[in-house]
Amino acid sequence: MQNYIIYFSIIIFLFVAIYFAFIWSKKSKKLDDKKIKDFQKKLNSIKKSTSSKEKIIDADKLYHKILTEAWYSGDFWSILKQKPILIWDLDTIWELHKIRNKLVHDFDNHDERLLLTKSNEFIKEVEKLLHKLK
Repeated sequence: MQNYIIYFSIIIFLFVAIYFAFIWSKKSKKLDDKKIKDFQKKLNSIKKSTSSKEKIIDADKLYHKILTEAWYSGDFWSILKQKPILIWDLDTIWELHKIRNKLVHDFDNHDERLLLTKSNEFIKEVEKLLHKLK
């Protein structure tokens, strides 16, 4: 009987350990002030770009870089599939990333007004992400 209690306790302990490992694995780390400032400088240079297409592509790269610095690994698509806790509006980020993919892989003409709107939206999302990591 005493062996069963020991085995049961070990099993419970393992489940609790696995649970906490899973919960903590989705947590991101805070970035230090220097990295935040570096990312903010890069974002400011993106804002100054004249092309909305470049703004979207560069904002996408920056967003991905920030997520990788916050302990997420893989390409941007893989990270988004993990549903990072840092991203509050995952659907918006998916939409913006898909627009970036269309810009990079599709050579058709795109509506510049739509690109301008989406580039500004992407910049705001990067700013939100940086704010969460402070």
